[in-house]
Amino acid sequence: MVSAILLAAGESRRMGSFKQLLTLGGKTFVECCVDNLLASRAGEIVVVTGHREADVRAALAGRNVQFAHNAEYRSGMSSSIKHGIAALRGDARACIIALVDQPEIGVSIFNQVIDAYLTEAPLIVVPTYAGRRGHPIVLDLSLKDEVLRMDPNQGLREVVSSHRQQTCFVEASTETVLLDFDTPEDYRRANEN
Repeated sequence: MVSAILLAAGESRRMGSFKQLLTLGGKTFVECCVDNLLASRAGEIVVVTGHREADVRAALAGRNVQFAHNAEYRSGMSSSIKHGIAALRGDARACIIALVDQPEIGVSIFNQVIDAYLTEAPLIVVPTYAGRRGHPIVLDLSLKDEVLRMDPNQGLREVVSSHRQQTCFVEASTETVLLDFDTPEDYRRANEN
């Protein structure tokens, strides 16, 4: 089984608004991400919460997800990845790491990286677009201990660079794998489209 971890713990400082609850196409960012993961081939979804945990849980009420609260969310994304990995079911073989500030990642992208993992059996799957690396990535859980020990300043870059020979790069059909929403300008542009 390939599980999914949605990182939704941050404070959205650069955005100036809590981006998990910003809307796009009538849904909050966190709802967009979770609904696309639920429609994908992911076997379970763990949503890592932190800042405004109760609000994120309320936005996802009734959806079949698990929650992992990261009380140390201010220490960065690495701590949320570690909390998500620790919360996965024992029968998970791999996990997708998805970001809440990428609500435009669709079901087809999630399925593409899952399929690449299941077909090619690499340690890591990274989507690319026009030669640039993006998200979401898939990690084989044989890397679990390495991820749990990773340097918070390096994050997953350190893990990925250590296993470049066992990484499958998959060209995505859309640049959404490169696009995230970090600033009010990013959000304004998305709502103009």
